[in-house]
Amino acid sequence: MSDRQRGPNLQNEASGAGNVSRRNIFRAGAGLALGAVVPAALSGTSAQAQVINGTPKTLIIASHPYPDRSVVNKALWEVAQTAEDTMFVNLDSVYGDNVRGFDRAAERRLYQQMDRMVLMFPIHWFNMTPMMKAYLNEVWGAGAPSELRGKELFAVVTAGGAASGYRREGQYGFTIEQVLTPLAASANYIGMNYSEPLAFLGAAGASGSRLREYQDALAARLREAPRRG
Repeated sequence: MSDRQRGPNLQNEASGAGNVSRRNIFRAGAGLALGAVVPAALSGTSAQAQVINGTPKTLIIASHPYPDRSVVNKALWEVAQTAEDTMFVNLDSVYGDNVRGFDRAAERRLYQQMDRMVLMFPIHWFNMTPMMKAYLNEVWGAGAPSELRGKELFAVVTAGGAASGYRREGQYGFTIEQVLTPLAASANYIGMNYSEPLAFLGAAGASGSRLREYQDALAARLREAPRRG
């Protein structure tokens, strides 16, 4: 099946992500306030939940509906998993396709020590992935999380569609910033600081050198101090 058949923006990718139980993720998260490092035995080979250098200042939440095909997002996850003062969680590896299985209280406890939340996903029919949307619906749906007020929200997205298509006069008729308007509106409603998104357009079939450029761009943004309001 081609990328176009799967959707206009979702690039073909591949992943070696393993499964991690939700209980283990949250059991590990409970020690974050003490600056604990999540053991490799809990995080699996792809470090689904990993804290580097003590208490995380950045929580990275990733989702990809076709992890076995991931290439670009897998390259970005490698950077996310090794960034300092960061915790990385892959929703699809933790929850599978259970869109109602989130532990809202445990998820929101992860927000307390962090200063920045990064949402990382491929554009899926001009939207976030189903699991990412379900996460926001279930964890944020009962009311704006007060734990996030004044903290930074940063979106990292990939799209198979070319950059030329993401213009008012382009194929899609909208910029990538316009496509992400609901996320910006959510940040404003909660009282978060919405940062300029990092968007990798035309990502389908990216070469090795292009992937390294993507990785370098993400690493540079993650090294920046979180924006607090």
